[in-house]
Amino acid sequence: MITGRFTPRQRRLWQGLAACLLALALLLPLLSTGRLNSIEYRSLDWLHRNFPSREKVSPDIALLYIDQKSIDFFQQARGIGWPWPRDAYGLVVKFLKAAGARAIIFDAIYSEPSVFASDFNDDETFAAAMSESRRVVQTLVLHREIKGGAPTEQERLAGLLKLGLAFERQGGPPPPDHQDVTMPIAPLLQAAWGLGVINIRPEKDGVVRRLRPIESLKGAVFPTLSLAVYLKLTGRTQVLQTGRTLTAGPAVLPLDDEGEVLVKYYGGLGTYRDYTIAAIIQSAMNLESGQPPLVPLDKFKDKIVFVGAKAASLYDLRSTPVAEALPGVEIHATFLNNLLAQDFLRQGSRTFRGLLIVLLLAASVTAAVLTRRVLTGALVVLVLAVLYLAGVILAFRQNLWLDLITPLAGQAAVFSLATLINYYGEGREKSAIRQAFARYLSPDVVSELIEKPHLLTLGGSRRVMTVFFSDLAGFTSISEVLSPENLVHLLNRYLSLMTGAIMRGGGTVDKFEGDAIMAFWGAPMPQPDHARRACLAALEQQKIMAEFRRQALAEGLPELKVRMGLNTGPMIVGNMGSEERFDYTVMGDAVNLASRLEGANKPFGTGIMISESTLEAAGDVIETRELDLLRVKGKKEPIRVFELMAKAGELPPLQARVREVYLRGLAFYRDMKFVEAEEAFQAALALDPDDGPSRTYLERCRAYRIEPPPPDWDRVFTMTTK
Repeated sequence: MITGRFTPRQRRLWQGLAACLLALALLLPLLSTGRLNSIEYRSLDWLHRNFPSREKVSPDIALLYIDQKSIDFFQQARGIGWPWPRDAYGLVVKFLKAAGARAIIFDAIYSEPSVFASDFNDDETFAAAMSESRRVVQTLVLHREIKGGAPTEQERLAGLLKLGLAFERQGGPPPPDHQDVTMPIAPLLQAAWGLGVINIRPEKDGVVRRLRPIESLKGAVFPTLSLAVYLKLTGRTQVLQTGRTLTAGPAVLPLDDEGEVLVKYYGGLGTYRDYTIAAIIQSAMNLESGQPPLVPLDKFKDKIVFVGAKAASLYDLRSTPVAEALPGVEIHATFLNNLLAQDFLRQGSRTFRGLLIVLLLAASVTAAVLTRRVLTGALVVLVLAVLYLAGVILAFRQNLWLDLITPLAGQAAVFSLATLINYYGEGREKSAIRQAFARYLSPDVVSELIEKPHLLTLGGSRRVMTVFFSDLAGFTSISEVLSPENLVHLLNRYLSLMTGAIMRGGGTVDKFEGDAIMAFWGAPMPQPDHARRACLAALEQQKIMAEFRRQALAEGLPELKVRMGLNTGPMIVGNMGSEERFDYTVMGDAVNLASRLEGANKPFGTGIMISESTLEAAGDVIETRELDLLRVKGKKEPIRVFELMAKAGELPPLQARVREVYLRGLAFYRDMKFVEAEEAFQAALALDPDDGPSRTYLERCRAYRIEPPPPDWDRVFTMTTK
């Protein structure tokens, strides 16, 4: 139907576009300011938990945990409470050096002398072991504000600043400057192989997702703990920042707006091989006494060993995407793993993420516009969502973090909004279509028409179809013997029965003219088998008429017989009329021919006459017999016409025999052997006295015996009436 300037699809397209623009107007400003990141962190955590790159976990990293079992063991077995004497850590360093560890990292800050220093040289023993190994990295904690301290501390700070990295910045965010530091005591600071910052800053929700690779202290630059270890292992002392990348030896780290790096987690507890520190201390003591260690030395050959706290009482548990309580040392170990594997997670640019949202929303709007059924559109949107989800997962596995929640939420919102607009906009249109066509089309066709209302726009299209005409024989005489009320009642019963058969066959009832019916197949919905459908519907109508005729006779009504004509060919189909009032109909010579075939039944005494084109299009689903070469009124060229007798395989044996004898007579007739033809037609009538075509040809044969046709006879019978 036509509404205003736009077709229904165009109108839905504009409505969907409006919904898309509205969603983009809300989403893109939020995306450009980064305000949606807090929402997307949930999707990042989900990706970390469910799709970690476990194959990239470094086998060279090991963890020594100060866990509750170790604390309880020394308390019960040795009578040593927490904190432990630092010579215990010296034993750990000696053991790992003997094992051939590449690096030993203490994720702890020894900023005060040991509580056991007055009893024995506790700190010196630890420092001596560190100096001997030359593989121990100690830690720093930086502060934004000055804490103050004794003059000696200021001297130590000045000495520490000289240990900063050689740093060059060529654009990008500078590392934030700090004003003070908590550092190891002098013996440990001097003995350390390297120094790394252990400041960890969680997001607003308390989850640690990023680390700052470098920090500034009064202008001097220090690496984070993991980067400090990496630089020592690679023998580098200089880092270069260019825009949003930080080059540190072989590693090129992607920086965000704040100069931080996303940590790519590989799993929670158990990702790296870990040991209790009590077992290592006992193993070291066994070695000194000449006994075999509890843990074999080869377990730490060429390993990078982190020493950190796991006991809850030591307060170094952090919330991460992969675990609600993960020891902080595992975060540093994970970031070192990222550095060693060159495995850095990057967030897609805002422009790229915005483009993805636009494309996904546009695809969802298209689904809402092009699919008339809500469930079909929802299924398409679901498929798009699944494909996008798969793309996000694949991108994450390739170290690219893309928004997930925002695009999918926007997709659902846009589809819902577009569907809602379409629903209210199309409700009246669907109701109008159903009311207009429900009485003339089958429910299935009406439903399809509602889904594709553009087929009903004003204008026509050329299409090959099958058209049908029917008329009650002798209706004029019937109307003369019935009262108007009874005539209308009879006619309504008849038309209802015939219309039902047409609609069940998928046909479209074009119009009623008194007792006459015009219908067609192949429109408004395309039907490749339109001829087959039309023929079968005509046969069903004749079958229904046989029963209706019996009932009418029983009611004292006149005998009712119906004649039908069918033709297949090109015709114009569409809405013909004005913008305000039009009819959906067919026009063309093929239509007129079908009307002539309906009338041509009368001289042959047949019920259904079809053209040769209909027979060819219907195929082998019907039983027919040739009637004649017929030149209908208004046409110069003759056509071959046939009687439609039954469905394939359902022709009664008697009728099959009659057809056989009749066709033999027809062959004699066309060979101008009228005596032989007359005998054949008489034989057919002996089998079935009511066979109209045999009676018609018998009369022609008798006439031609008296006055033969000319030698150039074309065997065509010319109709002089409609």
